[in-house]
Amino acid sequence: MDPLVVAQMTLGAIADIAFALAFGASVLAVGGVSRHRVVYLALLAWLAMQVLNLPLQAGAMTGTSFFDAMPAIPLVLEHSHFGLMWTIGTAAGVIALFASLFAFHATARRTTSAARVVAALIVVAFAHAGTTHAADAGDFSAAELIHTVHLLATAGWAGAVICAAFPLRRWFVGASEQSRANVTRLSQIAALTFAIAIATGLANAYRGLGGSLAPLTTSLWGGLLIFKLVAVSGAVLIGAVNRLVHMKHTQAGHTRAAAAFMRLLTIEAGLMILVLIAAAVLGHSIPAAPG
Repeated sequence: MDPLVVAQMTLGAIADIAFALAFGASVLAVGGVSRHRVVYLALLAWLAMQVLNLPLQAGAMTGTSFFDAMPAIPLVLEHSHFGLMWTIGTAAGVIALFASLFAFHATARRTTSAARVVAALIVVAFAHAGTTHAADAGDFSAAELIHTVHLLATAGWAGAVICAAFPLRRWFVGASEQSRANVTRLSQIAALTFAIAIATGLANAYRGLGGSLAPLTTSLWGGLLIFKLVAVSGAVLIGAVNRLVHMKHTQAGHTRAAAAFMRLLTIEAGLMILVLIAAAVLGHSIPAAPG
């Protein structure tokens, strides 16, 4: 495989994980200042990947190396659809970054700042969708809009789970009243975003497979999709066990159930990271049915 493509996949995976952390923490709305710190740091990482990806994409478009592609960057930005979407997405990312930074210092207006972050991240997701195969049908096409919603739903689901399992873990550990309330909110957000992600994901898969299941076993794109589906299935199974078994006992104040809930949540978060990596690789692969 072309090293340039591998580099794009790697940066794409890191960017997708960072975006999920920022969006997931924002919609989770748990953790106070810690949440805003997660959003800010995740956006910094996302912007860094966005900047690094620009010369890689310029190299892919001009057939040159990373450094040789530098002179072509202005042309890519000014005269390509990718350049337009990159500019829109980056500008929205910068706005989200400053909104999250403002939340640190304006306690009374943190809710407003969080809403601005979410609004800016929705634009980021739209711009991202505009650089994928979903945009082949044109801007604001059904495929592009569905993929935008899919990106947001997946980021909300994965990001909320990953945040609860790692950077915001202390806000969910134990059987205190606040922890139980936070677990309930996590479960509600995960259930909603999961349902939307699955519905839009099926639509994306149908488009990518050309309406046939045959490419699942006869194309690289199909094989990658199967890997993603396996990881999603594992996360769904673990989430269901947590919601139907351990969460009920956690809400009743059982400390052992709360510990079991967090252990399974950590495994689910690991699977969601794999899902995001698989999605990034799929995004830089040719669909079984292009267009």
